[in-house]
Amino acid sequence: MNNETIAFFVITLTSIIYSIFSLHVTKTLGKRTRVKQIQEEVNRISKRMPDTHKMSEKEKLEFQKEQDKLPSLLSESMSLQFKPLLISLPIFIVLSYLIKTSFPYFSIQLSFSIPTFPYYWLILRFDNFPNWRDTFGPFGWFILTLLLSSLMAQAIIPRIEKRRTK
Repeated sequence: MNNETIAFFVITLTSIIYSIFSLHVTKTLGKRTRVKQIQEEVNRISKRMPDTHKMSEKEKLEFQKEQDKLPSLLSESMSLQFKPLLISLPIFIVLSYLIKTSFPYFSIQLSFSIPTFPYYWLILRFDNFPNWRDTFGPFGWFILTLLLSSLMAQAIIPRIEKRRTK
């Protein structure tokens, strides 16, 4: 096996492992069921807001108590959604750096072009937006395979878990 083939497999395997790890961290620390409960409660309170003018004073006071819970619920939801980033983002940065430095000459050309964001989209220049590319370096291939493997993991892993519970 030549260096290009080894780099291809290492980058692809790293992105697959990271996507599964990231999904696990998000599931474990993010507590999706609690986030869904919070969203349902916020939606329930929000749906009642237009009807406040029809409520009696006693109902308005009870509803006000429910509304007072909203900031703490939203804060809890935000913290649950951002906790996984504290672990997965530093690992992503380290992996990205390692892949860029370990395989600086790696390049892969696909048989088709895909739309990508140009590097200057951060400074709000949309001259060639989206940018169609068929050639990727180590970091581009890592991001592309990470995106695809994350989508596949989010589709496949819940199905496997459902089968296990049955």
